[in-house]
Amino acid sequence: MIEYTFLPAAIALLLGLVLGWAPLPLHPVWSARLAATTAVTAALATAGTLLFVTVNYAATLFPDAADRLPEWTLFGDDTPVPAPLGVPATVLTVLVALVVVRSAVRWTREVRTAREFSRSVLDTDLPIAVAIPGRHGGVLVSRGLLKVLDAGELQVVFRHELAHLRHRHHRYLAAGSLAAAVVPLLRPLDRRLRFATERWADEEAAEAVGDRALVARTIAKVALARPTSPAPLPSFTDSVVVQRVAALLATPPRKNPVSGPVILAGSGLTTGALAAAAFQLDHALASTFL
Repeated sequence: MIEYTFLPAAIALLLGLVLGWAPLPLHPVWSARLAATTAVTAALATAGTLLFVTVNYAATLFPDAADRLPEWTLFGDDTPVPAPLGVPATVLTVLVALVVVRSAVRWTREVRTAREFSRSVLDTDLPIAVAIPGRHGGVLVSRGLLKVLDAGELQVVFRHELAHLRHRHHRYLAAGSLAAAVVPLLRPLDRRLRFATERWADEEAAEAVGDRALVARTIAKVALARPTSPAPLPSFTDSVVVQRVAALLATPPRKNPVSGPVILAGSGLTTGALAAAAFQLDHALASTFL
């Protein structure tokens, strides 16, 4: 029954790959939510499957200790896990744990550094605007950005960054980044998620200022003012600028008041069930066949 253990993670990963390369034509709000939900559940299903196999491999090596484990953590038919499967699963489980810890530490350090910079205007000629989450967060801008943009364009930037803060896009980005770190196959989905959150903020900025062309012009202006060398912090232009400008100059996307929630709920239930089944499918199938 071991082979069935990998089925939930395989299906969840397949869905993540499909959405990463061929996203559904939804409003950025629903695209971001769908991508984040799929990324998290696919990563959880994969990590859960690896942990499940690791625990059962340990039970194969130490059968006396296995008697003290809860029944749900073991294969339903007590199938021993062979070393060619158990050893890689154990190594990957340890690597996943290390990746999670390292990503959390790095993200915390980056946010702390950004908050220290946010106490004043960032002293650099690079055009930078960053949404900094948290109680002491806000919108960090650089001296270079203030020089490049006029009052109307600065309003666009602040509306854009405030949309990131209001909808807690840092959580979306952290989830996508962590999922991609745990499962490299989810990197296209992480890129899609990042693009969707930028488009979400673009659309909110366009609604706030009432001028889509102004938002598009501001994005292009900041991109052109930025040198080819990377900025020290994530900036207003850290995404696919051409696609964002083109989308703003086109017809506003439909808000999908019905199809968006339905697709998100359906995807959430499906991927959530797959993540939960990473520990339970073997038992369900064993009881069915027995």
